[in-house]
Amino acid sequence: MDISVELTELKNNRLLRDENEVEKFEQSIENILKMEDFNHIEILCQGFDDLTENDEVMFGLIHAIESYDNIVGSEASLKILANSIPKMLPHAQEWLKILHKRILNHEPSRNIYKKIIPTLNNDVQDYIVSQLTSIIEKNPSRFEESVNSIIDYLK
Repeated sequence: MDISVELTELKNNRLLRDENEVEKFEQSIENILKMEDFNHIEILCQGFDDLTENDEVMFGLIHAIESYDNIVGSEASLKILANSIPKMLPHAQEWLKILHKRILNHEPSRNIYKKIIPTLNNDVQDYIVSQLTSIIEKNPSRFEESVNSIIDYLK
């Protein structure tokens, strides 16, 4: 299998407008996972798009990325995920927010992620902080404690 072919298929079908696109998209995810290379998290991240017409299938992409935690551990997979953020902008900001909420809701991942953030370039760090701030503003009762634990760590 050729990863560049799979990336093209993933990107070309990420809007999931019909059954054909859904099938090709899911097959690409499966093919990428079969390669068992955790560096391909970056490739999978490029499959997100806020204009998708099938959120349920897109959540399959989240689960695929999270499956690498079981193979290489959370630290390695979260580091690649964080470094992949620029490749998800501007077309997948809402999916990034969902990924961040999942991290915030899982204390072990949150504790690892807050240690990774300072190792990222400044633009990515700033983006993460702004997204976390946006999350807390929309739902302070749910996310205030977890977001503040990261922001306080970064000070």
